[in-house]
Amino acid sequence: MELRHLRYFVMAAEETNISRAAARLNVSQPAVSRQIKDLEAELGVKLFEREHNGLRITEAGGTALAHARELLRQSSTMIEAMQAFAKRGQVVSIKVGFLPTALPGFLAEGMRKFNRTYQNVCVQIFEMTPSEQEDALRDGRIDVALIGDPCPEIRRDFFVETVRKTEMAIVVPDDHRLAKRKSVDLAELGNDTFVSLDEKHFPGRPQMMADMFSKAGINPEVTIRANGLSELLGVVGGGAGVAMAPADLNQLPHGGVVFLKMKKPRLTLLFSAAWRKGSGEEAVETFVKVLQESHMGRDE
Repeated sequence: MELRHLRYFVMAAEETNISRAAARLNVSQPAVSRQIKDLEAELGVKLFEREHNGLRITEAGGTALAHARELLRQSSTMIEAMQAFAKRGQVVSIKVGFLPTALPGFLAEGMRKFNRTYQNVCVQIFEMTPSEQEDALRDGRIDVALIGDPCPEIRRDFFVETVRKTEMAIVVPDDHRLAKRKSVDLAELGNDTFVSLDEKHFPGRPQMMADMFSKAGINPEVTIRANGLSELLGVVGGGAGVAMAPADLNQLPHGGVVFLKMKKPRLTLLFSAAWRKGSGEEAVETFVKVLQESHMGRDE
């Protein structure tokens, strides 16, 4: 399997049409069809149903799409990380763990501002789940964790600063009965099946959902626990259920799903930076401050 297979597959899924996908990729239609057939053969599943007016993604295709987007994003992150080594005269390196919502949200902008001012500092970024970030921070494999809303143990053991805030939203398939609404109450989804994030990778998220259900006076079934944010979007887009997710997750590719404002109960999520106590890393503290200022500038 090559990245080219994944790029063609993702484009075809987004366009639901081989011709339009080929035009956007600047390749021939047979090339797109061939790559998708090769990918289907390698995975042993059918990714699309071919219909007279285009393509319809299958249930297996929806799951594969989430993983394909994740792999392509990780390849981009790798390129970003390697580009840092190409800079000359670096004397300090900061390794940063991040959730995928941070990169388009504020991390990329903060890095640009930081790199323009502190050209002797090399910033490397690594996409990780919250639990992976905590382990890497404790092991010294990263210097900063952009970890979302940290648990009490993180606040106890590390320096923690809030760098931004975001509201919790509802994510539904684009053919859901409420998909055309701008906002909903969580109680309106009491009869829906929910998708959650797995406790192993996102500690505290299942309990947070249970608390929100309790406030809304509902007790819906939670059938699937996704291992990552892109997988969550893929599962919802495939029609397996609805989900609660940070509103800024809509900055990631999310074909087949709609984000709705959650009117009540409302929940504001903190997005925090954590770093080791006693590290004495002035560059780390400066980097966090730049991220905070970048977010404040966007809000103004």
